[in-house]
Amino acid sequence: MGKKYVPVLLHINEEGVVKPKQVKAGYDGEWFKIIKTTGSPRRMASLQAGGVGIRYSCVVDIYGEQREVYLFDEGGYKWFIEVEE
Repeated sequence: MGKKYVPVLLHINEEGVVKPKQVKAGYDGEWFKIIKTTGSPRRMASLQAGGVGIRYSCVVDIYGEQREVYLFDEGGYKWFIEVEE
């Protein structure tokens, strides 16, 4: 597994709570809707791709199919997902 840096559309409320809403991860630059986040975001290592960040477990609608994706906030406005190489 590898690491792919991706653009992320966020919602940040008045208390500073961050919630990812969309991720641009398609091969042809498509944005995919994050249907929901499961569990609480927490600081974790990506054992598959390497790296550390705040991990969000997300259910993403990818071409009509719901898939669980781990989305990492690496800090400094850098976000990545784990991908197969």
